Amino acid sequence: MKIPILLIGLLLLIAANTSAESYKKADNELLVEYELLYTYSIDSLERFFEKKEIPKTFAPIRNAVEMYEVTYYGKWVNKSYVKAKGIVFIPKSKGAKPEVAYCHGTRMAIKEKRGLDDDEQMVSIIFAADGYVSYFPFYYGLGGGDKRHIYQHAETEANAVIYMIKACREKLLPELKIETDGNLFVTGYSQGGHAAMATHKMMETPAYSNLKITASAPLAGAFDMTGTQSETIYEEYKDAYYLPYLLVSYNDVYPELWQGDIYNVFKAEYREDLRKYFENPEDMDFNILNDKLPGVPSEMIEDSLLAMLTSDSNSPFVKKMAENNLHNWKPEAPVLLCACEGDDIVLAANTEITYQNMKDNGAEVYKKIYGKNLGHVPCAGFAIMYSKDFFDNVLKDKRRIAKTPFKKRLMIKLGIMAGNRKAKQISKGFSTKEKEIEVE
Repeated sequence: MKIPILLIGLLLLIAANTSAESYKKADNELLVEYELLYTYSIDSLERFFEKKEIPKTFAPIRNAVEMYEVTYYGKWVNKSYVKAKGIVFIPKSKGAKPEVAYCHGTRMAIKEKRGLDDDEQMVSIIFAADGYVSYFPFYYGLGGGDKRHIYQHAETEANAVIYMIKACREKLLPELKIETDGNLFVTGYSQGGHAAMATHKMMETPAYSNLKITASAPLAGAFDMTGTQSETIYEEYKDAYYLPYLLVSYNDVYPELWQGDIYNVFKAEYREDLRKYFENPEDMDFNILNDKLPGVPSEMIEDSLLAMLTSDSNSPFVKKMAENNLHNWKPEAPVLLCACEGDDIVLAANTEITYQNMKDNGAEVYKKIYGKNLGHVPCAGFAIMYSKDFFDNVLKDKRRIAKTPFKKRLMIKLGIMAGNRKAKQISKGFSTKEKEIEVE
């Protein structure tokens, strides 16, 4: 019996789709592909660290480092799977190695740099040069992955990290004959602090018992989204784009929250600029977008909707935002929290409240609050130093794992003092210029 060619093609298509679907639903064979992009020799790393003035006391270079790009399947909010991207930095050394995941800060563009050209990937390289297998996941929708990124969304942030680790453990590390020693750490800064906290929390659920987390260091994260951090929308705020980023993102994952066009939430004079940027993610640049937005974020929202987005605890949007709060739970593994007093982007109160709640809940939690005049960006380097020292101490099984050795403590203290002085001078300079303009 002859089967028509069209029918054969249809049957093959159905079989292929069924196979792909069952492959994805199996929650294994997650790694799609990997590629060695670059190898950093010890000499090249030493030259680069010296150029960037990275202190070897905190960032010893003991190994050359291989950089791999990975494409993997991660779980999406509706339990389907999406393709995602990440970078893995592997030390060229013998013996079993600890693992660390670094969660990056807020990004918008889907095209990302790879390696030392990216300041945050440099953090992952610092860990790898000292012997850690170091993961740098791009959140879903970034780095060339599927979907549009869901900003400050705990579930997708955590899944991006967790499924990258699962994918690499499943295939990449065995094929490269890389052994791990059972120690798994997670850290990140800014949005990465929120993502690190979300990852830690998810890893301690029964569904991920095979990913036993050793310790985490969520740094300068907006953990209290509906409380502390929500207050910033009524004040002068450097990065006003955070608010529309959150609203447009939540529309993607919670479409039931809005009736009609999400951009109608914004006042008419801002709608088209926001639509242009968020509907063309390849061209996104938050610096350009910020210039088109008001200095006080709340001023871009339709007056009739403002309470629903902020102060009304019964509004569906505020309830969904509350589901992504991470400031009140009890982690089982140790946690280090860091923030700067002078941070006017992610307020240090997020860290203070989270620390107190975790302590009251009986967790092993530590905090470093410093930098009276240090803003969000200058704060980051010191937070990363503290987190690296914290993880190193855990590996050494020190009794006081958050006690920084004197030499390192002195270096950080002197650095913070210098940073505070510089920030104060800059602030005074701006004040003087403002006064001169007023006189004129």
